[in-house]
Amino acid sequence: MSVTILAYDQLMFRPMVAWTDKFRAELTVSPMVPKSWVLDLFRRATLMRLIGEPLAIAFRIALRSRLRPPLFNPVIKAEHIPSRLIDYVWYALVVIGTIWTSVRVIQLTAPHLLFRDLGTVLIDGLITMIRVAILIALASVIWVPLGVIVGLRPRVTQFVQPMAQFLAAFPANLLFPIVVAVIVRYELSANVWLSPLMILGTQWYILFNVIAGATAFPGDFREAAATFHIHGWNWWREVMIPAILPYYVTGAITASGGAWNASVVSEAVDWGHMHLPREGSVRI
Repeated sequence: MSVTILAYDQLMFRPMVAWTDKFRAELTVSPMVPKSWVLDLFRRATLMRLIGEPLAIAFRIALRSRLRPPLFNPVIKAEHIPSRLIDYVWYALVVIGTIWTSVRVIQLTAPHLLFRDLGTVLIDGLITMIRVAILIALASVIWVPLGVIVGLRPRVTQFVQPMAQFLAAFPANLLFPIVVAVIVRYELSANVWLSPLMILGTQWYILFNVIAGATAFPGDFREAAATFHIHGWNWWREVMIPAILPYYVTGAITASGGAWNASVVSEAVDWGHMHLPREGSVRI
C-alpha cells in the first residue's frame, strides 16, 4: 500500500503540482518552486519531445477550430414554454418521486421493524453525529494552526505536506487491529477509545488542505499585513482565517464524510470471541 501511494505521488500528482505552479499570478516571486523529477525527465528527453510536439500541434489546432452544430428547427422552442410551468413540472416530479420512495421503504421495512425502531435509529444516529462533530472540532483546533504555520514556511511545507497527503491516502483501517488489541489488552472503554478510529485516517484532510490554503496565500497580502502591523488575533481574524476558509471547509467536509464511513467499522468491533459494541448508529 505504501509503495502504491508513493508511486501515485511521484508519477502523477507531483508532476501536476510542479506544472501548475507556472499559473500562479503574483507580483512577488515564490521562495520555493515545486519540483518533480518526472516532469524534468519529460521536458529534457529528446524522444518525448519528438513524440509530444506533433500532439501539441494537433491539440492547438483542435482548440482553435470552430465547431458548427447542424441547424435544426424544433417544433416547440424552449422560449415558448413558460418557465413557471417547467418549475411546476419539476416540483411535481420531485414530490412524486419522494412519495414513491417513502412508500417503498415502508413496504420493505414494515415486516421487519417496529415503529419504535425509528426512535432508536434517530437517537443512535444523533450520537454518531455528535461524536463526528466533536472529533472534527478537536482535529481543527490542533491542525489548523499547525497547518498555517507549516504552509507559511515553504521549506517546512515541502517536507510536511507530502507526509500529510501520504497519511490521508493510507487506509487507516489497516491500523485498526493494533488499536483494538490495545483496547482489549487493557480493558478500556469502547465508547471512549474506539472514537479516535473514526478520525484516525481522515484528520489529515484538514491538515493538508489548510497547508494548501496557506501556501496559496499571496505573498503580496502577507507583505501588506506586515506593512499595516496586523498581528496577533487580528491577523488571524482579518487575514489568515478568511484566506484559508475555503480550503478548511473542503478539508472538514471530506474529513467528516470519512469519519461517518469509518464509524461503520469503529462503532462495533469484533476481536476473536469478544464483541466491543458502543453507543452509535451501528449499534442497531
